[in-house]
Amino acid sequence: MLAFAVAASVAIALSGCSGAGSSASADRHSPTSEPLPKPTTASCLASEPAAKAVRVGALEVQVLGDGDSGVVISNESEQDLCDWKNLADSLVSHEYTVALYNYIGAADDNAVAVARWMREHGASKLALFGGSMGAMASVIAAARLKPAPNALVALSAEQYLEGTDVGTSAAKLRCPTLFVTADNDPYGSDSADAGFQKLTPKGVSTLIVVPGSDHGIQLLAHPEVSQQVMAFLQAHLG
Repeated sequence: MLAFAVAASVAIALSGCSGAGSSASADRHSPTSEPLPKPTTASCLASEPAAKAVRVGALEVQVLGDGDSGVVISNESEQDLCDWKNLADSLVSHEYTVALYNYIGAADDNAVAVARWMREHGASKLALFGGSMGAMASVIAAARLKPAPNALVALSAEQYLEGTDVGTSAAKLRCPTLFVTADNDPYGSDSADAGFQKLTPKGVSTLIVVPGSDHGIQLLAHPEVSQQVMAFLQAHLG
C-alpha cells in the first residue's frame, strides 16, 4: 500500500535527468524558499473521502486510491484535473493509486516531479498517462525518468511540446508504450504518433488508430480504446 499522508506537504526539487529536455528543465523550476500554502482538495473530489491533497514542489497534487501501483495522469492544455476524474475512478476500482494535478510551469517537469514523488512514497510499479499536451509531457518524462516507468499511455501526442521535438524522446523510450490516435486528428497526432512508433525500439510501442477526429481524452469514449488501455495497464502494472 502506498504510504500517502492526507494533506501532506512535500517539497521535491524538479531536478534534471538524462533524456530530452533535461538540460533546460533542471534550472526552470527550483523549489521556492517561500512557505507554500496548504493544499486544498479539488472541488470535484470534495465528496471523495479517500482523496488526498499533497504538495509536490509548487504543484498541488490530488491522490486517489491506495494500491501498490501508481498512475500519473497529465492534462490536456485546456483542461484541469477534474476532467480526468472518471478515468481516475475506474483506475482506482482496479486497485491503482492515481495522481492528478494541474500544470505549473513546464509540463514535462511536472510529470517527472509527480512520478518521482509517487515512487518515493511507495509505488512499486508506475505508469505515465496523458492526453494531447499531457501525452507529449508523458513521453518526454518517460524518457527522462531513471529507472523508466513500467508503462506509458499517450493519447493524441503531437510532434512538438513548447518547441521540443517529442520524437527525440520517443526514440529513447524503453518502457512498454501505447500510442492512441484518431485517423483524422485535427492537430496532426495521427502522423506524429505513427512516426513515434517507428522511432521507438522494436517491440517497445503499440499504436492504436481509430476512425474520426476525436482527440486526447475523447478517445476513451471508444470502447475498443478504453478496453485496450485497461488491458495494457493490467499487463504491465498487475
